[in-house]
Amino acid sequence: MVNTLNNKTIVVFLMVILLASCAGKKNKTSGPPVVKLNIDSSIHNPTATDILSFTLKPWTYFSSKVDLEFRQNDGKKINANGSIRMYKDSLIWISAGMFGIEGFRILINKDSVIILNKLEKKYFIYKTSEFKGLSDVALTVSQIQNIITANPIYALNLYQITMQNDAQISIQYSQKKYNTSHAYNKQSYTIDSSNLVDNLKPNNAKISYSEYAVFNAHNFPVFTYIQSKFNGKNIELELKYSDIDFETLLSFPCQIPSSYEKAN
Repeated sequence: MVNTLNNKTIVVFLMVILLASCAGKKNKTSGPPVVKLNIDSSIHNPTATDILSFTLKPWTYFSSKVDLEFRQNDGKKINANGSIRMYKDSLIWISAGMFGIEGFRILINKDSVIILNKLEKKYFIYKTSEFKGLSDVALTVSQIQNIITANPIYALNLYQITMQNDAQISIQYSQKKYNTSHAYNKQSYTIDSSNLVDNLKPNNAKISYSEYAVFNAHNFPVFTYIQSKFNGKNIELELKYSDIDFETLLSFPCQIPSSYEKAN
C-alpha cells in the first residue's frame, strides 16, 4: 500500500487537475476572443444548441503547461507544475511534479487510468469508471476534456436555456442526481463558470474561467479556479496555463518499467 500522502492526497490533487491539465510549441496570445455578432434571426425560439453550437470548434490534439496551487480546508497546500496532452475523445496524458522533478505520470483512456509514481517506483491501474474526482460520479474522457477546454460537459441538446440578457446566457442540464449549468459571456460566447450540484448530498463544484485568449484560433482561458465540496472536504485549485497548443501532433508515453511494483 502506498502511504496516505501519495495514494490519496496526490490522486485527488491530480484528479482536480483533470477537472480544470509534453507541451507543444509556444503560442502567444493572438488577439481577443472571437465575438459572435449575429444569431440567425430566422430561428424561432432558439435552443441552447442553436445559440451556442458555433462555439464548439473542432480539435484533435491539445497540449499545455500548467502552474497550480492546491488547497484543502485541513490546511494542506501544494504548489506544483505539470503538463498535459490530449487526443480528442480518447486520451489524456498528464505529467506532474515539483521543483522541476517529475513525480507522477498519468494516462487516461476510455477503459483505464494508469498512474506511475516515479518517486516510489510504483504504479496503479484503475478502471476509468472507478476513478472519481470532485464527485462520486466518474467522468468520461470526453467530459474531462470539455472541462479542461471550457466547453459544456454534456451534449448541448441536453441543455435548456434558463436565463438570457444582454450580458449573459445560462444553460442547465437537470438530472435526477445532478444539475450541471454553464454561464456564458454574451459578448464572446465563452464560458465564465460551470457548476455541478449534487441533488442528494451536500457536494458541489464550481469552475471559474478567466483571461480568455486566442490560441490557434481557439478561445481558451489562461486562468481556471476550482472550488469543490465533496464528502465534507473543501478543495480549492488555481491553475495558470501556458504554451497552449491545439495543432502539434503528440505522443503519449506511459510505459510501465519492469522494475516498478504494482500498488493495491
